[in-house]
Amino acid sequence: MNIFEVAALEEPVNATIEIPGSKSYTNRALVMAALTKGLVTLYNPLYSEDTEAMIACLRTLGLQIETLPDRILVYDDISIVQNKSYDLFAKDSGTTIRFLLALLCLTPGIKVIRGNPRLNERPIKDLIDTLRMLGAKIDYLEKEGQAPLKIHSSALRQRSEVTINASMSSQFFSALLMIAPFLNSLKIRLRGELISRPYVDMTIHAMHEWGVDVLQMEDGCYHIPCGQHYQKNQYLIEGDFSSAGYFFAIAALTRSTITLKNLNPHSTQADRKFLNILASMGNEINVSDHGIMIIGKQILPQSLDMEDCPDQVQTMAVLAAFAKGVTKISGVRSLRLKETERVEALKNELAKMGIKTEDTHDTLTIYGGDPQAAIIDTYGDHRMAMAFAVAGTKLPGMKIRHPEVVSKTFPTFWEKLGELL
Repeated sequence: MNIFEVAALEEPVNATIEIPGSKSYTNRALVMAALTKGLVTLYNPLYSEDTEAMIACLRTLGLQIETLPDRILVYDDISIVQNKSYDLFAKDSGTTIRFLLALLCLTPGIKVIRGNPRLNERPIKDLIDTLRMLGAKIDYLEKEGQAPLKIHSSALRQRSEVTINASMSSQFFSALLMIAPFLNSLKIRLRGELISRPYVDMTIHAMHEWGVDVLQMEDGCYHIPCGQHYQKNQYLIEGDFSSAGYFFAIAALTRSTITLKNLNPHSTQADRKFLNILASMGNEINVSDHGIMIIGKQILPQSLDMEDCPDQVQTMAVLAAFAKGVTKISGVRSLRLKETERVEALKNELAKMGIKTEDTHDTLTIYGGDPQAAIIDTYGDHRMAMAFAVAGTKLPGMKIRHPEVVSKTFPTFWEKLGELL
């Protein structure tokens, strides 16, 4: 069995790490490039299992896409898709299956899209229900409410307003927003509380950069005025705050000074907020032209609402194991529907380290203290591997099973971690 032993830092370090491009922005940019006439060049993309799944699906539809080390060239848009049958495989990528489901409703042919078993189990019904309101013909091929799916539609009905349940996944709303310019002055009303709002803000920000404005109305609707088109032939993808979060955490835990390059300090990315959490503990954050520097000072127990940055909950839970006291994290319900049941996975692995935890549907409480090294199971989840690797920089003897799972979003993680030594 493949096991990686994390090398603990013998003393605080002063290091600089270059962070790869954002997965979230890369997959959004690929969708918008597929909706844009003419050649589009995407600079600083992230190559990972999630983004390669998106590229592979677009290529299956017939789009010519060239991948170079520092850029992606998208030569075609969806107008070249032919009226025939397509079989699309999203692997384990939630953004790919949800974003493409909406896009596929605009293309000719009979399209079947599926993922690996865990992805097929993840929620998608609310997005399908809204697309059906717009006239989409979508069939469940196996189990109601789950992929695989068959899409017969080649166009959607012009309708002034639709409603979408946004309380399960922000990706449903983002998927609908990105195809909205093709639907002629659409208003989208949200049902339920919008979860992970910063990811929707990211979508709206990216759309604006491509020439499409989304207006938030006084009644809470989002309005995409007619006559707008994606207009971009070059786009620079900013560095990934989700990936940077592990190194911010290592700095705080080991009292190191780490500078992260290739990050936008004014980013709308959800995980930018993790810096605020670490700053509230007393860690020093400095922003300059050279990057974002964190000078690690300490880890303190906190009471936190992390609904807006759920991808950092695992990292925060690992840090909390070292804090002398009780940390309570709320807003964790969406973690139960990810690559694994992340709350249960965290509880299991923290228990191996001698750390007591408690949970409700939407909270996780960690009783920090004196964690011990352990062999960590990753559950096929990239973020489990990277979060517990943070602990390994402090605790000698931490071992991670199946370290290769990081390839989903951060294939060079272990190499970057090695740059701290």
